[in-house]
Amino acid sequence: KISGTGNEWTVHTVGESECRAFAGWINRMLEGDTDLRHLLPLGEADLFDKLSDGLVLCKLVNCAVPNTVHERAINKAELVGGSGGAAAGYRRHENLVLAINSAESIGCCVVNIGAKDISERRQHIVLGLLWQIIRIGLVKDITLAQHRELAALLLPGETVEELRQLSPEDLLLRWVNHQLDRAGCAKRLRNFREDIEDCEAYAYLLPQVAPAQRRRDLIPAGQVLALPSSDRLERARLVLGNAAKLDAAVFVQPEDVAGASEAGRNREKLNLAFVANLFNHYPAMDSSVNGGNGTDGAFEELDNQESLEERTYRNWMNSLGVNPYVKDLYSDLRNGLILLSLLDIIRPGVAPWSKVCRQFAPAAGRRLFQWQANCNYVVDSARAAGLPMTNIGAEDIRDGDRKLTLALAFQLLRAYTLGLLARLRCGSDGGDSGERQQRIEEQQILEWANSRLHSAGKRRRLAGFKDPSIADGLVILDLLDAIKPRRINWAAAEAAVDPLDRARYILSAARMLGARIFTLPEHVVQVNKNMMMTLFACLMVLDLQLNQQQHGN
Repeated sequence: KISGTGNEWTVHTVGESECRAFAGWINRMLEGDTDLRHLLPLGEADLFDKLSDGLVLCKLVNCAVPNTVHERAINKAELVGGSGGAAAGYRRHENLVLAINSAESIGCCVVNIGAKDISERRQHIVLGLLWQIIRIGLVKDITLAQHRELAALLLPGETVEELRQLSPEDLLLRWVNHQLDRAGCAKRLRNFREDIEDCEAYAYLLPQVAPAQRRRDLIPAGQVLALPSSDRLERARLVLGNAAKLDAAVFVQPEDVAGASEAGRNREKLNLAFVANLFNHYPAMDSSVNGGNGTDGAFEELDNQESLEERTYRNWMNSLGVNPYVKDLYSDLRNGLILLSLLDIIRPGVAPWSKVCRQFAPAAGRRLFQWQANCNYVVDSARAAGLPMTNIGAEDIRDGDRKLTLALAFQLLRAYTLGLLARLRCGSDGGDSGERQQRIEEQQILEWANSRLHSAGKRRRLAGFKDPSIADGLVILDLLDAIKPRRINWAAAEAAVDPLDRARYILSAARMLGARIFTLPEHVVQVNKNMMMTLFACLMVLDLQLNQQQHGN
């Protein structure tokens, strides 16, 4: 099991079905990539060996969230053909660092995961990271914002706001049950484990969601279920044969469906992935559905696409392993639990967990009262942790006020980053960490950056975090070169087709050098002051870490 995470889906045991499923998915997603001709196809036996140079992992991150890793930042040609000596070994290490830090930037929890874990083929850790990347790619669009037709899944008396708070797993269960109802099947799923073992749900689901012109090629549910219930494996072979005709036979084998494979959590995970992929290709929902139960105003909220800052804060929160996983920055923070978890990470012990409500009443009025109490604890804990909470009240958090929730999210990210700096400086210089944390301000980060640039003989300087010269990214490259000399590929940066492309390369280069950053390329080009502050703070963290390593601290 991977320690130090709060997300239940990151707990892992090693199983053959997982290895087979993940290798098959990677082969499917990366087939035709000429950079991987020497590595694909992956198999169960060589999966961990072929992941050990980081190349496949970098590509897989881009499958989950396109353009996260810049192609020119990946070490490729040097790795073809085997060992290649110490230089190639270092290039592999760089790729693994790039892959791990890029996975973290899209919301993977990589606490206690390092390049050495992957290069040394620590299987449970590698599988845990693979699953997080694959899951993000599968479920990132299974939301009401992306599929407004999912409003058809509303229960009587339920609001869109309540529906959007469901996890992707719960949304998929509702979607399956909705399709079963449309198909005239009385069965309902409560999980993706024992409830699917008799194959009845899949027998009805696949023909129901298949396009009309392909439905006639599938074996009807009645024919599948005519087999005795004791012959679950044969039933599973038939339903997966139907899936194959829809080009959707991924992740699971008959044993994984019929309950004849390994541990239940692994099997549940693989069936979730199978259903998520099926939904992504065949949602089969009425696109004319436009809300009910008085939800027109709530649907107007769904038209607000996730902003760059919202995505950044959400990914940062998820990278810390908060539970539950953050899908929507506003609705998911309203009950206070995730915010209290973050505050407890920033300042351990600050959250009064013995008083916090973790299980909420089904009645809306009582539930809001419990949320309010938790949000009061959030405000008190944030003040105790030294966060400025001017104009941010418990009601604002509980109600999901967009402007004030966004402001609080930035203050949390800022406090977390400055806390890392404080602990590192305390480790370098001695002294009280709390006192040191109070001293670290944005001006000190600017002074550090300019001092680093000067000592490396660079001409560029940083006037502030809103300095327009940041937009071309060159001062960031200069700083990276000062932190780790001769590791920047200037030709790759100069080959950028536009400023956004260059910014993508710069952020990938920073991650390859070891920086753990959540800044997006658009933030660089737009010179977003808050995001630039956190970017340069993270580069300062990297510099301090490298100095400590060099001096053996």
